[in-house]
Amino acid sequence: MKIRFNTVFCWLLCFFVFPLCAAAQEITALGFVEDKKAYEHDGDYIRLAFVRTDKGWSPSCDFTEGDNAGGIFKNIKSCSHKIMKQSWQVINADGKRVDAGTLEFMRRKWSEIGLAKSSISLENKIQFDSLNRILETWKENGKGMPPLLAVPLGTNVEKIEPVAIDGSVEQKIKDKLVKQYFRKKRTICKCDYNENLISERDAKSSDVVIKPLVGYKDNVSFYEVLIPDTSGCGIMDDEMELMAVKNGKVVNLTESSGMADDRPTTTAMTLFNRYVISTKKLQDTVYVFFAGGYNIDGYVLLDSNLKVKAVSTWNYH
Repeated sequence: MKIRFNTVFCWLLCFFVFPLCAAAQEITALGFVEDKKAYEHDGDYIRLAFVRTDKGWSPSCDFTEGDNAGGIFKNIKSCSHKIMKQSWQVINADGKRVDAGTLEFMRRKWSEIGLAKSSISLENKIQFDSLNRILETWKENGKGMPPLLAVPLGTNVEKIEPVAIDGSVEQKIKDKLVKQYFRKKRTICKCDYNENLISERDAKSSDVVIKPLVGYKDNVSFYEVLIPDTSGCGIMDDEMELMAVKNGKVVNLTESSGMADDRPTTTAMTLFNRYVISTKKLQDTVYVFFAGGYNIDGYVLLDSNLKVKAVSTWNYH
């Protein structure tokens, strides 16, 4: 009886007196420093995009305050104040880390999701890679450097380098990509110089162009699949879709993400990098994309199985 009493007593202590007996939740996040010239920001802000707990990844909080069609509105979803109060670091283009201090959400109009200001000035401390590709944003004439990654102190980040991908596409893979592309009806149009429709026909597989983008050692590769717009009709959408292939399985990344808000993943996605994100207890591999579209920009996070884990987007109206 004595042994049983001690066992029960210790069990009660753990659950009712000492909550620390249970495994503590671990939390980290991913943020991005965007080129202020592309977004007309008045400083180098960190956009907190994704938060990860023991339960997995989720978008960061929505902090919106402004005047919407004459009516004042506020929209504040749950934020992780623990993440905000941790010290942050920005990873420069050369891989060096720059201290950014703690974060404070900025009150801005419209849906500026996760925009935060660091407690330490980043002016002239961070370095964008000017030799890298230019990032197209929705903002008019919005062209800037790809953003820099920012993480809470104690988060380890390993960038996984891609491998060279052959310009030719294996026929079996090409057939799968084309089949996926034609899940949606495609039309070829022709217009005159006044953009008046002259002719229209259903697209054929021979109209499709497949452009290999980047690959990785574990049989993952990304492709642009499109029908070039030579219609003369002034169509903005060039019918481009981003697809990934893993071990022969095709995933269309520009289809609906299936997230709770039913927002499409995006109309255009740019792969920044593939990372291994780890803390003391947790480790996983993610792909980080920039999502751009009409009146919308943002970020998309995929796991190693090419499943969308979180979408963090914002609009300008």
